[in-house]
Amino acid sequence: MSAFKLKIIDRLFVFELSKMLASVMLVLSVILISQRLVRYLSKVSSGELSADAVLSLVGFNMVLLLIKLLPAALLVSILLVLGKMYRDNEMAALFSAGVGLSRVYRSVFLFVTPLFVVSIYLSLVTMPWGLQQIEMIKSNDQSSLDIRGITDGRFNEYSQGDLVFYVEEITDDDKMLNVFIQNRQHGKLGITASKSGEIKIDEKTGDRFIILNDGNRYEGVPGQADYKVTKFKEYGVVVAERSDVKVAFDTKELSSGDLITLSSPRAVSELQKRLSIPIALITFALLAVPISRVSPRAGMYGNLLTTLLIYLVYENFMSLSHSWIVKGQISSWVGVWWVHLLVLIVALVMLVRMLGVKYVKSMLVARS
Repeated sequence: MSAFKLKIIDRLFVFELSKMLASVMLVLSVILISQRLVRYLSKVSSGELSADAVLSLVGFNMVLLLIKLLPAALLVSILLVLGKMYRDNEMAALFSAGVGLSRVYRSVFLFVTPLFVVSIYLSLVTMPWGLQQIEMIKSNDQSSLDIRGITDGRFNEYSQGDLVFYVEEITDDDKMLNVFIQNRQHGKLGITASKSGEIKIDEKTGDRFIILNDGNRYEGVPGQADYKVTKFKEYGVVVAERSDVKVAFDTKELSSGDLITLSSPRAVSELQKRLSIPIALITFALLAVPISRVSPRAGMYGNLLTTLLIYLVYENFMSLSHSWIVKGQISSWVGVWWVHLLVLIVALVMLVRMLGVKYVKSMLVARS
């Protein structure tokens, strides 16, 4: 009978934590990915990014954000679930039934342990893979053959200044009217003017052209009168040629296996940054249980503010540690581990404050 009751308690905590974690992750990811989406759309409007690449970039950024948000979301989830149980007197009922704090920890870690195992793979394997995919998408997009950000009534510059053209008007069906182009052909600077034009793709080579209709091309040297004038019915200007792009990955995009073989401070910092995600799940779970205790008549906002303050201090100390590692100011053996140790000390202090020094001493004496 008791075993059945224990199983019910575990299911209660795991179910409530799962629901809360999913909700917190959804809210945080929507907020952050919306900001990233706005940034990408502004680049699309300015021609720095193609619309086709936005969806892929948002998808990979969503995966990376979910991985990075796991520790913070877990901390908030445990705080909200246990805080609600304290306010509804459910925790008081459990304690009266003989369920101690160690039993609560056991139920919490039944939920955290699988999450810890999954996060190891996500942070060490999935995260660098996602960063590599983002860099490849950006590089391919930069070297893509689309002409982006074409605006009528404005001079548009491409191919590092070798191609400049002006379009007076762009119709609803993407036809360009009264086109002016300045480009080099066979080493000679030329100016081309036509009544209309459009962008076409060579399906075999993948090259893109501006096809002009009914116009003139002028070639010559500025300041001299011997200009060559050519009339044409159709004239094609190569915008860009397809080429295979080789992406050079930075340290943060390297696989974890490659980082282990490197001894540079930046590689050590990046590897410890990835390992900090699963470790933070354990330390935050230990911290969240005592910090979630509230009086039934008290609100939960005080605990949320305390949690936010602790998390901000944690993030600042992590950023400082990574900066110190890169600059060589601290040893890689110290690294970021002291920050996790500090969180453990804070959790222990809160447990002692929650249970009392005599109770903790009696537990240590009984175990010894």
